[in-house]
Amino acid sequence: MILTNLKIYSDGLIRKGAIYIKEGIIEKIYYESSEKMVEKIEELKKNNQQIDCQNKLAIPGLIDIHSHLRDMGQSEKETFRTGTTAAAFSGITTVLNMPNTQPPAITSTKVKKWMQKAKNNIFVDVGFIAGVPKEIDEGEIRQIIESGIFGFKIYPLSSLNQVDWTDPLNIQKILSISQKFQVPIFIHPDWPLPDDQKAEIHQKFNLTGYSFLKYHNDLFPVHMEAKYVNFVLENYQKIIADNNPKADDYPIVHFCHISCNNSYSLIKSALETKPYLKISFEITPHHLILSNEIELKNPNFGKVLPPLRDKEHPSYLFNELKEGNVNFIATDHAPHTIEEKQDKLNAPSGFPGFETYPLLLLDKVSKYELSLDNFIKAASENPAKYFNLKNKGFIKKGFDADLVIIDKISEFPIKSHKFKTKAKFSPFENYMTSIHIWKVFLRGKEVNVDNIEPNGKIIHHNYKI
Repeated sequence: MILTNLKIYSDGLIRKGAIYIKEGIIEKIYYESSEKMVEKIEELKKNNQQIDCQNKLAIPGLIDIHSHLRDMGQSEKETFRTGTTAAAFSGITTVLNMPNTQPPAITSTKVKKWMQKAKNNIFVDVGFIAGVPKEIDEGEIRQIIESGIFGFKIYPLSSLNQVDWTDPLNIQKILSISQKFQVPIFIHPDWPLPDDQKAEIHQKFNLTGYSFLKYHNDLFPVHMEAKYVNFVLENYQKIIADNNPKADDYPIVHFCHISCNNSYSLIKSALETKPYLKISFEITPHHLILSNEIELKNPNFGKVLPPLRDKEHPSYLFNELKEGNVNFIATDHAPHTIEEKQDKLNAPSGFPGFETYPLLLLDKVSKYELSLDNFIKAASENPAKYFNLKNKGFIKKGFDADLVIIDKISEFPIKSHKFKTKAKFSPFENYMTSIHIWKVFLRGKEVNVDNIEPNGKIIHHNYKI
């Protein structure tokens, strides 16, 4: 296949050219409009399918390192097919999937069953992040690692394995395992608010009837997110002090969905002091754009953990992205049923994120509020490099032909009823965008079309253990 007449983003530049794809791999990129290049392209056209890209822009397929594809006991919310279809139509060609399945993926047997369920049912490439086994069993952890997972996820608010993640000894144990096997620990940072404080906040809400999203924010406040970040950083430093490992052998910690400047500043300070620490973090599009001041027909459509914050936090975080200081964007795609979201006080947290993410942030790029360079770094390049996703994240010779072809059109509103995910609601309903996702390729095959067979692969991380 040869893609002609397109603008290509690569190495921080946009240049006109053509991409020759052979057996799913980028075989050659032609940039110069020389007579020799024209002759070569004409020769390739004779023996290959040609797509005229009409001067549209090619960017690398997006990589989402935090998603919940559900299935596994939660198929009413999402299945591997519906979730990865939503990703494919959005320009997201690789996702990492989180383990809060039913039952939780916390044993090697369950992880393998989880992967088997996905086989032949995914339209994009999928990697898996497991839960930690009960009692932090190192033998079971070793077997899970051997299955090819990308890391382990911990939830201090609702442990998947009855482990108390506010106990320093437990955190130190999982960090020591990370150090030993060099496997990342993905952390949902939040310290549980005491029950008596929750009761006071609930009483205030009942008496005054103030904003539901602000009430939800009060139940999971920024200082408790920052408290947990600080708790992890302190124990991380203790592991280093106690074991004195080489920098290459430090534990690997990734903080999920940082939502406030409090937490961000703690991580930034730690990395400025010791830049060789293996600590990273992501920010979601909703924590970059939305605040708890938005008005929704159903406030639960904006209920998420961590909550939407007061407006100074998204403003601060977006500016950091704009300045090139945010290395990872991740959606935390978390579909639920409309029926679940009707429960005023007990609805689950989370909403779909795949199908709004590129439309919103690339629209910021089109309006010169965010550079394309900083977006591609956070959306494709950095995830590929940091999480060792070989041959992904870049438009370069020898890399997978995971490509998104986009253009700018007249503004139109986002409508959730058009989503491919089962969760057809969004706090971004009617947000305007000018971005059109024209074609999406996974290893050179177009995937944002209906009635195709699943072509995604389960991707494995190979650890030396």
